[in-house]
Amino acid sequence: MKILYLSQRIPYPPNKGDKLRAFNEIKHLSKHHEISLFCLTDNYQKMGIPDELNQLCKSIDVVHLSKIQSKLQSSLAIFSDIPLTLSYFYSKKLKEMINMKLIDGQYDLIFVYCSSMAQYVDHVQHIPKLIDFVDVDSEKWNQYATYASFPMRLLYRIESYRLRKYEALIAENYQHGIFVSENEAADFKKMVCPCSTITPILNGVDCEMFTPGTEPYERNSLIFTGAMDYYANVEAVLYFVDQILPLIKNKIDNVKFYIVGSNPTKEIILLAKKDTSIIVTGYVEAVQPYMSNAAVFVAPMRIARGVQNKILEAMAMGVPVVTSSLGYEGITAKQGEDIFVEDTPELFAMRVIELVEDAELRRAVSEKSRKNVESCYNWQMNLGKLEELLIETQKAFSSH
Repeated sequence: MKILYLSQRIPYPPNKGDKLRAFNEIKHLSKHHEISLFCLTDNYQKMGIPDELNQLCKSIDVVHLSKIQSKLQSSLAIFSDIPLTLSYFYSKKLKEMINMKLIDGQYDLIFVYCSSMAQYVDHVQHIPKLIDFVDVDSEKWNQYATYASFPMRLLYRIESYRLRKYEALIAENYQHGIFVSENEAADFKKMVCPCSTITPILNGVDCEMFTPGTEPYERNSLIFTGAMDYYANVEAVLYFVDQILPLIKNKIDNVKFYIVGSNPTKEIILLAKKDTSIIVTGYVEAVQPYMSNAAVFVAPMRIARGVQNKILEAMAMGVPVVTSSLGYEGITAKQGEDIFVEDTPELFAMRVIELVEDAELRRAVSEKSRKNVESCYNWQMNLGKLEELLIETQKAFSSH
């Protein structure tokens, strides 16, 4: 098939959630199909196409959309009924480019990554369309509202409402939709649209890239990884430092907490200035050395949708994970064996302390978590469903 693939970012390098999943989808599809990739970037300096993507795609078109322009567009959309997310990712140039290619390209299928990109092909009725929603974005905005103060709380509620209506519209007009987990698929059917054309396709982990370290780990060290300008990550870290870390320090001496991730906000940087036991690294070339050095991976997520790739990567490296119910959602792993799940500061701290103090328990959890990822999160195995879905999408289109 000739597939037009739409992504909100250049899906490379595969070092964060959206780029990781999109890249692996393209990599898998390119084995038997011809991929024309269209995407946005907010960075002029990264307009170049990586060789790794060039080798997978027949053509790649990238359009620059600055953050300033995106923010201006989404600000103006407040006074309309359009979801702010759509305005943020809208480019007239990309729209015109796609329209031209649709006239000339003779595509067999359109594959949209994320609801924010569906706007570019909403008008297309002559080609079957499949969308990877990834997760229920509208519910994520609802979660943001829970921890925000006025007026942002109101704005997030409005965005959740608008986006939910748009997600339902997409589901009605696309031949098929996929989600990152069974939980997300079920939530979408319950919260947004009770449609039958929804399939969960799990993520994967590169178990050769994320493998247990061979050197001894730092016994009293804890770690959190992720983009540190992302609201959900910032909120989780601030909550951990304020509510949980003091409880751990009461029982364990010389605890170190590593916050590893790009673009830390002022609030995150300030944590390290106030407390020398907190280390904020900023951007690092690879998280693996920091991960393998840690005794426990902590992820007390209070805002989360889909699957937390950082948790899967920690599990693949044999680093025991303590997370919250929201962090655990969508992950195929046994609580208390492969992963620990706690929602109160006291119980969360208790689990971390147990893993730090009991080397045998840590070793057992480390081995089980690695095996779990190996058996459940194989990209080739999980994306194997895609081929069948492409055929189903075309059949559903032909029958109408």
